Amino acid sequence: KLPIVSSDPIDGRPVAIYVHGLASGAAGTTFCSLARKFKHYRWITTDFGETIENNVNLLNSLITQERPSLIVGTSMGGLTVLYADAPTAIKIVCNPALSIADSVRHTIGLGRHDYFCERIDGRQSFELTEDMCVGYENYIASHRLSLGKESYAVFSVHDELLGDEAACIAQQIVSDVGYEVTIDSKGVHRITSSTMSIIDRLIDK
Repeated sequence: KLPIVSSDPIDGRPVAIYVHGLASGAAGTTFCSLARKFKHYRWITTDFGETIENNVNLLNSLITQERPSLIVGTSMGGLTVLYADAPTAIKIVCNPALSIADSVRHTIGLGRHDYFCERIDGRQSFELTEDMCVGYENYIASHRLSLGKESYAVFSVHDELLGDEAACIAQQIVSDVGYEVTIDSKGVHRITSSTMSIIDRLIDK
């Protein structure tokens, strides 16, 4: 079985999976916030890495293992959720990083970086390279986005990491595929209380 972090012991509640963004891990604060706010789900997550293909494969394995009713992903985690095979789960992606290669090159920066939180795998840092950026671009160009049972995308009105132009392009891409797009008028790149309120409304639809 895959190593996971769970908000609670196994019980009768439906399972929700959270997929964190780049430089984070299973112990990140967003996972804890989601688990506290949406207690009608048993939330689980695991450590994801820096390559899209590996992350999608990992998420697909986790979906097979846990059979979630809901999957939420932010930033690179949102990008991962877009490609995951989950036709029976609700998908909610927040600021999915479809422009991840440009963000790494021009905003995050190539080279070695520290993780924001402690990880299950014990890793403390990671490296971003130009080859990885090319890999991001090639994966996005050669794979199709996948829909869930219901599919939603939440974008902040101003995204300081991805950039406004890239966010607008991403909105059009996911909308064309069939994701229902909502604009978070008070949000930033990371999930905030306003984003949580939007997620709450989408779950209750």
